[in-house]
Amino acid sequence: MAKMLQEHEGKLNFTTDAWTSSNHKAFVAVTVHFKLNGKPVCMMLDLVEVVTLHSGMNLAAAFAQILSEFGISDKVRKPIYRTKQQYSHRLHRLWA
Repeated sequence: MAKMLQEHEGKLNFTTDAWTSSNHKAFVAVTVHFKLNGKPVCMMLDLVEVVTLHSGMNLAAAFAQILSEFGISDKVRKPIYRTKQQYSHRLHRLWA
């Protein structure tokens, strides 16, 4: 899957979902969305536990790590978020 995403010439779009379980463990899931042969494709890239404080900076770092592991960090152009401005600002700092 990593090679296909690395070689994909179109846009890659990402969604994230973060939550804390009832036993107080924090998780973040990252999903990639794109078109392949004109058809929409959606795949989960990873689901990871965020073992440190469930903060915007740590969630952003987990997202950046997943992109790095798949070799697609360069596919992110300009992140757009519908969460707190602080999270967006911190993620921008990771790519600065």
